[in-house]
Amino acid sequence: MTFIQVTKARNPTTAVSLRTVKMRCSEMQTMRSIVSGGEPSALIQNEVLVLNDEEIRALLQKAGISSTIAIGAAEVLAIKAGLVIPWNKLRLLRRWLKSSGISLAELVAKVVHLLEDNERTRRLTWHEGFIPATGDSVTNLHAALDRFKDQIEHLNGMKWGQYTIKIFICGDFEFLSKMYGLSGASGCYPCPYCIIHSEMMATPLSVRGHAAQRTLETMRADHQRYVSAGSIKRDAQKFYNCISPPIFDIPVSQVCPPGYHITLGIFTKMFNLLEAVCCNLDLELALHATDVDSSSFSKYSLELQKLPLLQAELEEAQQALENFQQMATYVVLVGGAERNPRAVNLLKQAADKKTTCQGTCKFE
Repeated sequence: MTFIQVTKARNPTTAVSLRTVKMRCSEMQTMRSIVSGGEPSALIQNEVLVLNDEEIRALLQKAGISSTIAIGAAEVLAIKAGLVIPWNKLRLLRRWLKSSGISLAELVAKVVHLLEDNERTRRLTWHEGFIPATGDSVTNLHAALDRFKDQIEHLNGMKWGQYTIKIFICGDFEFLSKMYGLSGASGCYPCPYCIIHSEMMATPLSVRGHAAQRTLETMRADHQRYVSAGSIKRDAQKFYNCISPPIFDIPVSQVCPPGYHITLGIFTKMFNLLEAVCCNLDLELALHATDVDSSSFSKYSLELQKLPLLQAELEEAQQALENFQQMATYVVLVGGAERNPRAVNLLKQAADKKTTCQGTCKFE
């Protein structure tokens, strides 16, 4: 048996001075050390376990200790990838967890933090340390590409043995318009190859004839006339929509047609319309052709009815792939693929799933 001297409290702890509080804590620490057999921390842990969650939360709040569990950006990314959670569902999960005292770090904040760290350590070298505003505006293109003008002029037309080096430029229609100083697809003269009015493009060539070809010289001359007239955008059509000078001295004959817009734009829309009409026609034939006794046609009709379900599976796989592709940027920022093999494997799995689903949607 051990006897301990305990000072009799005349006032509650909330009504005494800080010095008295420290003295009482010291006495309790001594008492816990004796009662617990030399393990006061273990005794404190068990005392806390006796309390319920609300009492613990109130106790921590009174003590000025945050009871929120913080999950870092890397862990949030692992959760998103492992559970295949889209961005909108991740926001719902963040709000739900916050109500339970769990906070998820913002991935955007992580990227900003990495940029700030690199800027502080002078490791930002893109555009000599200058990162332009978001978007591929003409200002940003000049900030990124002006330093390559001398190299482009030197390489374009350079002789290598019996060969002449030519530099080609490619991109979508909007990019090409900005590279050659045109106002874009909405202008009256949008074509980067020739001077043709947008209203005449639908007219057959046999009726309208060939339009005058654009060159670097005509573009610069039209832009100079535009500047001399006050650079008024509403009058850009008077100068064939040349509102800026070309960024590079690459002839128009070395501009690759925007194949992306051609193949995935007009052609895709027309093909989808044709396919929808054919599918509807096949379904109508399947419903009304009761006298047709053909196993192959019946099988085709059954497979055709599965098409909406297969298309839904394909869209789901494409959404999953887009989610993982968004994660790839973060993977590169935090150290590359060699330091994030799991994330790379998840990306490959998503790509394989998309390929498999596309193969399933093709039937005879």
